[in-house]
Amino acid sequence: MTRPGRGRRLWIAIVLSALTSTGDRPTAIAAQARAEPDEDARQVTLFAIIATPGSNAVDPKLAAIATQLRKVLPRHGFKLLEVKSKRLRAGQSIRCDLGHGLSASTVLVRPLDENGKIELRCALRLNEVSQLDIPVATPPNQLFFCDRMLDDGTLLLIGVGAR
Repeated sequence: MTRPGRGRRLWIAIVLSALTSTGDRPTAIAAQARAEPDEDARQVTLFAIIATPGSNAVDPKLAAIATQLRKVLPRHGFKLLEVKSKRLRAGQSIRCDLGHGLSASTVLVRPLDENGKIELRCALRLNEVSQLDIPVATPPNQLFFCDRMLDDGTLLLIGVGAR
């Protein structure tokens, strides 16, 4: 798993926060989260985007942020593979099946630690074999992401955030 440079990481975080704040989040879950504040649970969003070099194609679901994505990764096409959002308690998880044997998942380890951060554990699996399994501590409303170059030359962007 490679990590983007600091500048690219900032741009991707900005772009992906726009996606998760306006994208496919189930409105009933979001409404419930606002109506019932619960310090023992967090709304967690997990998503995946494929960036294809040499392409101009942009998934219609990403049209609103296509300009920003192209600033981050010029000369790439973009396809939203999956977005899942769910209110989780410690120990619960969400998973996105990404096709071709790939899956991404995240577990809410701790809703809030002593430093005010949400603790998650993110994983990427290929045919049920672990490719990535890392702990993440992030402030509420801030995205963490990673990327992975796939065998076909495309770049898989995986993001997770919690509020």
